[in-house]
Amino acid sequence: MLESIMSIPQQFRTKQMKAITGPSTAEAIVSAVVERQVNSFMASYAIVINKANARKGGLFQSPFRRSLIAGDQHLQQAIIYTHANAQKHGLVKDFRQYPFTSFNEIVAGNSRFVYAKFVLDFFGGREEFIKTHKSQVDFFYKNHWPVSILEKDQ
Repeated sequence: MLESIMSIPQQFRTKQMKAITGPSTAEAIVSAVVERQVNSFMASYAIVINKANARKGGLFQSPFRRSLIAGDQHLQQAIIYTHANAQKHGLVKDFRQYPFTSFNEIVAGNSRFVYAKFVLDFFGGREEFIKTHKSQVDFFYKNHWPVSILEKDQ
């Protein structure tokens, strides 16, 4: 790929091409390429959804942020946060009932989107995956967050 980019005259290279061909580390190059691919995917996805629903504008709430995962503990917390977010915001009383995360697929070991075995091994097995989620959710989302949307309506 780098050879193909290098064959393009400098004045015709995009900003990303210049970033890739400039002095940087392999990690920076991979990061730039991945970021560009995700950006392209998100833009394409927004176009399709907007056409299908006869709407215009962005799909994602601003500000949409990305965070660098800094270590195993941070990754573990990010996975739990992703699975428990619906409970945190009061969409469900128990995050395990929310159908739009990979939690139950990972527990079953058959996720279509996530390499379930890797995630389970990362947590130390299926039982530890479930136990860690429960203890973290109980601590952070049952004891420290305001009344949920569901509780306000009762």
